[in-house]
Parts: sequence; structure tokens; C-alpha cells
Amino acid sequence: MNAQTAAALFTLMLSSFALHAAELAEAPVETITWVSILPARPASKKASSSEDPLSDRIQPFVAQHWPQVKHVVVQANPRRIWRMIGNGDKVCQVPSIRTPEREKIAYFSNTFLGPPMQLIMHRDLLPRLPRNAQGEVELAKLLANTELHGALIDGRSYGGFIDAQLARMPHRGSSLTRYSAADYGSKLLPMLGKGRMDYTIDYEVGIAQARSMDANIGDLVSQPIAGASKPLLSGVVCPRTPWGLAAIQGIDKVLGTPAGAAMLRESAGDWLTPETRQIYGARMDAFFKSRATPSVIR
Repeated sequence: MNAQTAAALFTLMLSSFALHAAELAEAPVETITWVSILPARPASKKASSSEDPLSDRIQPFVAQHWPQVKHVVVQANPRRIWRMIGNGDKVCQVPSIRTPEREKIAYFSNTFLGPPMQLIMHRDLLPRLPRNAQGEVELAKLLANTELHGALIDGRSYGGFIDAQLARMPHRGSSLTRYSAADYGSKLLPMLGKGRMDYTIDYEVGIAQARSMDANIGDLVSQPIAGASKPLLSGVVCPRTPWGLAAIQGIDKVLGTPAGAAMLRESAGDWLTPETRQIYGARMDAFFKSRATPSVIR
């Protein structure tokens, strides 16, 4: 590379940086509208056991430590939330599972590394599950079984591998029903317990959470899904726009502190069983240790 070419490339880089800075300058963050599956809760009211501890703690924490910005909470279902983010609306949301498809339209500030979702069903149906040599459920074969009926939430991500399997299933004329719900499916496990479906997919800890609200929910068990053994990464999301980048950088700066990491670790505790702590504990410890400093937003 000669001196003239190098100078030209350097000038191009400076121009690119200047353009990026100009874009951010044109997108000041004055208000963040947080879209949540939960309704806005007065600061004086404590969360109930049925509420999501992650979204219930993260948004108020960010609002408290970033008072220069006005924070507004509005309620929306998962599908509408991602439609707004995809449209580039000036909204942010927490928590959402991080997937390559979502990264195309949103910036993420990671908040939680946890266990993958599992198949949940009644114990007496376990002999009817298709399994591989390791005893894991083969999801594609299960979805093709018209004698067993499943139910999921439309617009919710179940992790990259499971989402890809579900994308191959037609929305109509199959044994899988997708419900449009105001949240991520708090009513599905009670419905499953009453025998209104044969299976669903959720976090293992969801069984204990559902049983705490209804002791007669039934003998539900979780089973690992073949190909879905990797931990799931989730976080705050804002649209992939100049405004969204400025917003997520501000949010990440608040979360990327020892106090922020401690809050996230405490919040995550509500989602873990002793079994998942044993399997994923070391990786989660490393995640929260790194979360104590701001991350690089890509």
C-alpha cells in the first residue's frame, strides 16, 4: 500500500466516524418507552410472585441510575413488541432471548445467561416421546406426531435451535397451537395441568412457579430436547437504529457496573433450580463477573 492509498483510506475512515457521530447526535435519547409484557407498576407496589423478576427489576434500576432520561412503561404482547422493534420505533424491551435473527433488527445489552428451555408434559405421557440414543426428545418427530397436541406462545423465542424447528411447522392444520397472549405463557402450564394440551416448551423452573400458584397443577415433568442444550443468552433490546444504539449504550453503561451485575445476579436466582445451578453455575458466574463492566455493543 502506497502513501497516497493509505491517506485516502485514512480520510475515508475519518469520514465514516464523523458520519456515525453525526447520526448519534441527531438521535438524542430524551425518552425511553419500555414495552413490557407486564403493565406499568407503581414504584410503591412490590412485584408479585407471578411477575417476571428480570423485567421488574432491570427497568426500574436503569431508570434510577439514568435520571436524565424520561422512562415510560407500556404493555404489549411479544409479537407486537418485536413488530415495534423491527419498525425502528423508539422503544426498548427486557428481557428477550438473543438470536441471530433478532440481532438483524435489534441491539442487545446482555443481562442473563441461563439454561435452555425443555419440553414439559404429564409424567404418564413420557413413554410416548420420540427419543435419541441419549434419551433426549427429538422435537421434529414429536411435532410430526398428530396424536400429541402441543401449545406455544406466538411471537415468543424458545432459543435459536427450537425456533428453527418450529419455523418448519405450518401455523394451521398441525398438532401445535400457537396462542396470542399478553405475556410469555403464564396460563399455558395451568392449562397443561388440566389436560387441555399434551405438552409445551418452557424453562424447567416454570413448573415450580406454576405449582406455587396452583398446587393441583398435575404431575408435570421436564425433558431435555435434542440439539437445544446450549445456555440461552438474553438481554435488553432496542431497535437497530442510531437512536437504538445510543439508547442501548446508555442502558449498558448503567448495567455494566458492580451494582448492576449484582442486581442481575440476584434477579436470575429466581429462575434457577438446583439442577440448573449445578450444570450452568460456573458459566453463569463468569458471565456475571464480566457483566460488572460495560460491554461492546455490536
